[in-house]
Amino acid sequence: MAQAALSRLSGLVGKARSSIEPSYKFAEKHITEQYHKTMQANQQYVVKDQAAADKLFKQWFFTKMSRIPKTMDASHKEWAELKNQWSKRSDLHLSEVGTQLLFAGEIYAWFCVGEVIGRGGSLSGYSI
Repeated sequence: MAQAALSRLSGLVGKARSSIEPSYKFAEKHITEQYHKTMQANQQYVVKDQAAADKLFKQWFFTKMSRIPKTMDASHKEWAELKNQWSKRSDLHLSEVGTQLLFAGEIYAWFCVGEVIGRGGSLSGYSI
């Protein structure tokens, strides 16, 4: 019985391999060609000095870190503007309120989409 199942499974694997192999070879050929074309076209951006390549991550990281104070200043200005608008909320036009509510709804919608993606596409909950 086990021998028959193993023989049948072996036949199915061979059949799957023979049907998948042409697609794999086709995709591999085109992906490899595209990779070589892309690398050839962007050869000027490849860092050949190993010492310089080792510093790239730190340069990128600390460049991003250096932008934090500007971002914080901008967020403080935005917060001040938001408080200013809230203090004058009775003077706001309905179109401004509607735009802000639509923006808040969009943020909530993208949060929900991220949650569904994080659950692996499940709407009901996390897989346990």
